[in-house]
Amino acid sequence: MVIPATPAAAAAQAAANPISFHLWTFIFQVINVLVVMFVLYKLLFKPLSRIMAQREQHVNDSLDQAEADRRKAGQLLAEYQKKIDEIERETERMLAKATKEAEEYRRSRRLAADEEYQKMIDQARRDIEAERERAVAAIRKEMAALAVMAAGKVIEKSLNEEDHRRLVDDIIVKVGETQ
Repeated sequence: MVIPATPAAAAAQAAANPISFHLWTFIFQVINVLVVMFVLYKLLFKPLSRIMAQREQHVNDSLDQAEADRRKAGQLLAEYQKKIDEIERETERMLAKATKEAEEYRRSRRLAADEEYQKMIDQARRDIEAERERAVAAIRKEMAALAVMAAGKVIEKSLNEEDHRRLVDDIIVKVGETQ
């Protein structure tokens, strides 16, 4: 194997024998690959690695934030449910209280109406009793007047003294019995 001195000669020889090995070409190709890899590493790999790391961090942060938001939402849901339960209990308590107060008011109004009714009945009974007593007094007065009139008529017939006393005694007894 013959090693050409110049790259042009190496290219000419490679064209003549496509399977031949040229050391300088190989070294240049290795150096070129290493330079390209270095440039790609500096220009692409580091920035891509940094971008991927940032993206991964962003995804992790988003997942952490989502988990924190989910926990917070769960806590808020529990708090709201607790508040709703409290409001429902308070509403039931207020409704029971209002119902009790309404029933108490209805009962007190019924008692007041019953008392008023009883007062009216008692007053009516007193009025009836007073009217009855006035009527009885009027009847007694009228009876006394009739008795006096009857006595006067009897006296007019000229009763004797004994008949007169007997008549007055009878009237007194009858008036006493009616009282």
